[in-house]
Amino acid sequence: MAGQNPKDFSTSGLKSHGVAFVDKDVSSLYTNESEQIIEVAKYDRKFELLIATYKLFEKRLKNYLVNSDPMRSGVILGVGLDVTPIEKLNNYMAKYLAESELAFLQTLLDFNSNKDESLAKLQNPLDISSIYIAEKLRLAAFQKTLITACTSSTQAIALAYKSILNDEADVVITGGTDSIINLMAYTAFGKLGVIAKSDKSPKEYCKPFDVNRTGALVGEAAGLSLLASEEYIKSHNIKPRFEILGYGNSLDGHKITSADPSGDGMRRALQMSLNMSGVDPKTIDYVNLHGTATRLNDELELKSLMEVFGDSCENTSVSSTKSRHGHAIAAAGIQEFNLLCNCMENNFVPASRNLEKPIIDSGIDLLKENKNKNLVIGMTNNFAFGGVNSSLIIKKCE
Repeated sequence: MAGQNPKDFSTSGLKSHGVAFVDKDVSSLYTNESEQIIEVAKYDRKFELLIATYKLFEKRLKNYLVNSDPMRSGVILGVGLDVTPIEKLNNYMAKYLAESELAFLQTLLDFNSNKDESLAKLQNPLDISSIYIAEKLRLAAFQKTLITACTSSTQAIALAYKSILNDEADVVITGGTDSIINLMAYTAFGKLGVIAKSDKSPKEYCKPFDVNRTGALVGEAAGLSLLASEEYIKSHNIKPRFEILGYGNSLDGHKITSADPSGDGMRRALQMSLNMSGVDPKTIDYVNLHGTATRLNDELELKSLMEVFGDSCENTSVSSTKSRHGHAIAAAGIQEFNLLCNCMENNFVPASRNLEKPIIDSGIDLLKENKNKNLVIGMTNNFAFGGVNSSLIIKKCE
């Protein structure tokens, strides 16, 4: 079931056995919600994570939005795909498969006409999370939902920033949510050979940028950030924590399940973010890499970064944190964006956990150990199925 507790998810019989999940019953955070919202959350894990996240930061968000103009306030979220409950569909359809085509088509019509309430609850609109946030915070300028796999919430942040630059809004709530801890997603990614395989603890077997890497650690996450214009910040007496300097988005369209092996799309996204930001690569103190621990992507990302940054790579610290928190797909961008902000606030650079034998051992500061370092400008990258490439550059405010 799509909304099952990750603790109840079994990998028995599968080749991979690790997940990184939110180890807390978050339902207590939204007990005051309507019966409909609570019911949807039972079946849609990513929506449950989103409303739980909202409840944690509701008071802070509302404080920032005091006296805001609803018509100048919007929301843009990146979300994952809905999950088809395979076991329910199998039971529902099996008795019709041997009957006539007409009966089979009638079954499909029945399914879509909401005659089965338990299935109807799973047919949530993909923009339900954006609608939920918009209604809660009276954001009437627009509500948008992006679905671009691993770049979904990264692009949501970039488009929120662009909306403010283009004077479409004064303030935008952005971020995303996703969970792939379910049978359909886990099996699909397993078939693609991108999930780590090992008998060791999940804390040990995801090895970004290591020669012995075998794949990603499956994860889940939800996160939100508030972006505002300079005028809004000044008029509301808000002290900003970070400034987005620029972003880069590209599409190489090489193959639906893998990046262009030439790295052209990645390089273009990185260069576009530098061009828009107007910063020299040597001023970037830390790059939070996409680093999924998959065979092609890790090496391609490092080579692309080194080509774009040139000699500056030697002084730029880089790492992937996915071996710590897993790969949250559509929510990876907001998870790592907020993590980057936190690291920069604390002048802390996290190492790539489990890195023993780096695939590249010179010309780049690929961290095997955590270290303290003054961080002023940072970059975060995410790359997705379909050849979508996204990069963001931010600066810590004084």
